[in-house]
Amino acid sequence: MKTIKKVSMHEMIAEEIKRYINDHQLKKGDKLPSVAELTSILGVSRSSIREGLRYLEGFDVIEVQNGKGIFVKEGEALKIEAKIDVEQEKNYLLHISELRRALEGKAVELATLRATNQEIEEMDQLLIEVIRLRDAGIDSSEVDWEFHKAIYRASHNPLLESVAESVSDTFNKLWSRPFGIEHIFSDTLPFHSTMLDGIKQRDPAYALQEFNKIIDAVEDTVRRI
Repeated sequence: MKTIKKVSMHEMIAEEIKRYINDHQLKKGDKLPSVAELTSILGVSRSSIREGLRYLEGFDVIEVQNGKGIFVKEGEALKIEAKIDVEQEKNYLLHISELRRALEGKAVELATLRATNQEIEEMDQLLIEVIRLRDAGIDSSEVDWEFHKAIYRASHNPLLESVAESVSDTFNKLWSRPFGIEHIFSDTLPFHSTMLDGIKQRDPAYALQEFNKIIDAVEDTVRRI
């Protein structure tokens, strides 16, 4: 059985408005029914209609002009769906990144203080392999994730490592060709190296600073998609 996704009221209203745009073959610049008319058509409250409109406005599907009405900004069904899918994917990846910053940031700090020389050597070899694969144009996501898992192990906090493993499928959304783009976060590689330098130097402040540069670069890339 598949998990049933909970859909909020504003998303349901947005879907109905999108369906109205498609069914009536509205184009960019065409006017939609007023809030009062939409309230009557859909049988929901004005506040719910406004929330649904704000949701669509956030995706640039419609534009609400005070005193003039509600206008279509994007009227082609496929473009509407693509726009919303991309924005939802971006938001999801940014939420993952926030979680990763919290969990892995602490792991980096602890690994700087607790990693054995053997664990640091393992990280070094994994990062060398990541760079080799990327330079060869080969998917390095699996080895990249092994590198980050090595940091969690080196934290010597079994609970932290367990939590990271439990959300590994979620984290892998960042490693497995998001938006179908190969090596989308390749500009973070220099910061991987400097973060590892911080771990080698037993300098938690520097290691964390460089780790945060990785996350900053990831989030900047996602926002620019």
